[in-house]
Amino acid sequence: MATKIRPTSSWTQDRIVTPQPPSDPRRRVRARDVLVTMLVCLGLWTLLFSPILERNAETGPVGARRSVALAMLRPVTAASRAIGLTAVTDPALRALGDDPNAQAGGELDLPDLHLPPLGSTGPTGTTGDDRPSQGGGTQGSKHEQGDHGDGDAGVEPVVAPVRTPSPQSKLRVVIVGDSLSQGLGPAVQGWFDPDVSRVFPLGRQSTGLARQDYFNWPKAMREIEDKIRPDLVFVMLGTNDNQAQISRDGTDVAVGSTAWVEAYREHVEAFLHEATSAGSHVVWVGVPVVRDHRRWDFYRRVNAIYEAAAEADPLATYVDTWDAFRARDGGYTAYLRNERGVVQEMRAPDGVHFTPTGYGYVARLAIRAAADAFGLSQRAVSFHL
Repeated sequence: MATKIRPTSSWTQDRIVTPQPPSDPRRRVRARDVLVTMLVCLGLWTLLFSPILERNAETGPVGARRSVALAMLRPVTAASRAIGLTAVTDPALRALGDDPNAQAGGELDLPDLHLPPLGSTGPTGTTGDDRPSQGGGTQGSKHEQGDHGDGDAGVEPVVAPVRTPSPQSKLRVVIVGDSLSQGLGPAVQGWFDPDVSRVFPLGRQSTGLARQDYFNWPKAMREIEDKIRPDLVFVMLGTNDNQAQISRDGTDVAVGSTAWVEAYREHVEAFLHEATSAGSHVVWVGVPVVRDHRRWDFYRRVNAIYEAAAEADPLATYVDTWDAFRARDGGYTAYLRNERGVVQEMRAPDGVHFTPTGYGYVARLAIRAAADAFGLSQRAVSFHL
């Protein structure tokens, strides 16, 4: 009889093992931990970059959003400076091209010119600054001679003409203003003879006279006068100024209010004073008609301020581009006839700026205005005045 072999206990204890998924070595993070980490990072970032954030908030549109942002950022910036973080971050930001203490609208990049000393005699009977002397029966500007205190009311002051340039003593021409002037600059430069003139396009995009906390044009004009001593200055700005101003005490000045108009007039006069007080001749080019009718009233008002300021200064003249570029019905048109009667596309698609052809036309208008008002020499330009 065969013997039955019984399985050992190890066999009988075999179990069916359910396969388990491989364990995940990654740590599971709770949503709360993620939120805390994000808030800490955001706080550190705000603390490190608070000077730049505060500067950007200060130059933003005047209103509740700007006020709230400044109220939140100023204590953070103060804390950042107190613990010395800015001493570390500021040099790093400057190296990256973003100086936290720089003017929000940027800085002017002025060339280093080797100008003769003031008061010396030049080769053509001019003063050392290469401009005709304002003495000997001429008046430099109302700031130098006063407002006709000799009793000759209504008598136009005698203004020395723009000097006649030469290859040895080139005319210095500057174009300043907003993005309109950035288009005007190359056009003006193209019409002046490079053999006897140097042209410096110095326009700054998004700038104006309403928000000097963003870019201070009177201050910039003073720097231009000191370093370049231009003979002729072309000004074209105003398209960015339809916004509230900030008064000296930090309060908001609503656009269109009487206080706004008075403050803006002061800015215009201060800028023009800086431009002409050293003897430079100024051609102020007005804002042209634009496609958006809603802007017309504002632009006409600031044009009136520019024109009045230019009329009050014997070294300044005003060029009206509103009528020069409007359609026959008084509205906006992109196509106009040039001096020869040829219809050309003068205005850019945005309805504000000009095409290169249009800028060339504006430049000729402005240069001819300088010839009419200040005796600009035909020798200085490459087209017939």
